[in-house]
Amino acid sequence: MKLNLFSKKTTSGYYERIKAECADLARQVQEAKVAADDARADYEAKVQASRDMEVRYADKHFLTEQESQARRERDEAYNRSEELRRKASELEHKHNSLRRIVEAPVRMDEVKQTIAHLRSERAALSDEAAKTEGLIAKLQRRVEDLEQRIARETQAASQSMVAADGEFVMPEALTRLDVELRVTRATLAERQSKLTELKDALELIPDQVRDAQRTYGSARAAVAEIELQEQLPNWLEVIAMAALSASSDARKYVIEIPREVAEAARAKLAADMPKA
Repeated sequence: MKLNLFSKKTTSGYYERIKAECADLARQVQEAKVAADDARADYEAKVQASRDMEVRYADKHFLTEQESQARRERDEAYNRSEELRRKASELEHKHNSLRRIVEAPVRMDEVKQTIAHLRSERAALSDEAAKTEGLIAKLQRRVEDLEQRIARETQAASQSMVAADGEFVMPEALTRLDVELRVTRATLAERQSKLTELKDALELIPDQVRDAQRTYGSARAAVAEIELQEQLPNWLEVIAMAALSASSDARKYVIEIPREVAEAARAKLAADMPKA
C-alpha cells in the first residue's frame, strides 16, 4: 500500500497539516524541556539554600522568618518544576503520536528494505552453513584416516624400535602425520564453532522478520488512515445527505462493505506485506 497523496486531484491537505503540527510540537517540546530543566535547577538551588539556612540557625528551636521564606521558595520552585515537567511530558506524548503518523510512509519503505536484507542474510547464512557442514564432514573423515594411519605407523615404529635394540630414530612420516592430525583437529574445532555461530544467527532471523512485519503493519495502518483522511472530506457532504435523509438528527452513517470488496482488500493487504 504505497502512499501517494497526490494521486487524486483533490485532497484535504491532512498530511501536510499533520507534518506542520508535528514540526511545531517538536519546537514546543524542546522549549518545554529547557524550561523544565531550568526550573529543576532552580528548585535544587533553593533546596540547598534552605538547607544552608537551617544549618545557620541550627541552635534555634523555632523557624526564623528567613528559614520560613526559604522553605516557601523551595516548595514553590518544586511545584513549578513539576508543572513544567508534566507539560513537557504531555507535549512530547502528543509529538510522538503525530511523529508516528508523519514517519509512517518512510518507515514502510525502511522496513521493506530491512526485510529484504534479512532475506538476503538468511540465504547467505544458509549457504555458508551448508558449505561449512560439507567441510566439517571432510575434516572428520580426514581425522579418522590420519588416526588410522598413525596407528599403523606407530605399530611399525614400535616393532622397529624393538628390532633395533633401542637404537631408533623417529620416522619422519609418523612425525608429519602427527602434525597434520593436530592441525586438522584444530581446523575442525574452529569450523564446528563457526557452524554453531551460523546456526545461532539463522535462528534469530524468524523473530527479526516477525518484528519487522509487525512494524510494517503498524506503519501501513497509519498510511491507510492518512489516505482515508485525505479523501474522506470529498465524500462527507454525500454521506451527510444520506444520513440526514434517513434521520434529521443523524451524525453517523454506517456503510456496509460488500464481501467481495472486503476480500479483495484483504488479498491486497496480504500481497502488500513483505515476505521473507
